[in-house]
Amino acid sequence: MGSYHPMTMTMTMTMSRYIECKGDGMWSLSSSSSYDALAVVDGLGQFSGLGPHYSRRTPGSRTFTGVGREIVLVTVCKRAVWAVVYQRTPTARGSGTSRGRLGVTDSLPLYVWRDMMFRNIGAGLSSDLIRSATAMTYVEWKKRYGALPIERLRTEVDIRAVQSSNPGYCYIMAGWELGPTIRGKRHLYAPVA
Repeated sequence: MGSYHPMTMTMTMTMSRYIECKGDGMWSLSSSSSYDALAVVDGLGQFSGLGPHYSRRTPGSRTFTGVGREIVLVTVCKRAVWAVVYQRTPTARGSGTSRGRLGVTDSLPLYVWRDMMFRNIGAGLSSDLIRSATAMTYVEWKKRYGALPIERLRTEVDIRAVQSSNPGYCYIMAGWELGPTIRGKRHLYAPVA
């Protein structure tokens, strides 16, 4: 019988299925199309029955991050996924530039650098995983893309979709700062690198 642990916002099965990933090699680089990442994100294989992560728009598709620069990490025990993307925000409504039409364009395109996916299915304490994934993201981002974006790394937690009395608490325990709640999503900001 599974039990919910609100501090880690994850479902832990039984102690025999709970594997804690420890040490410096907790995370490894992956991609949004790797089977190990998709198994955690979509609830496949050993995680069948858990269903996809609440933020997953198209369960079963071959990738989960969309268009843009990305860093995807999977724990060495293959029970947690972390994905950070840098994407251009959609064009402002009413600008007339959607679907290839000409119109007034945004003077400066806006970008967002965000942790768009974190799912922990028994890999350890979520705040520890978030802290180490944030640090590894900063290092790997600089290696891959040369420099960190000027935008601050953020995430959004859908307060209606998570089973926690304090959504985002694991991020706060990992050193992230609480931001505003916008349209039901609690924004949190990573420590500055």
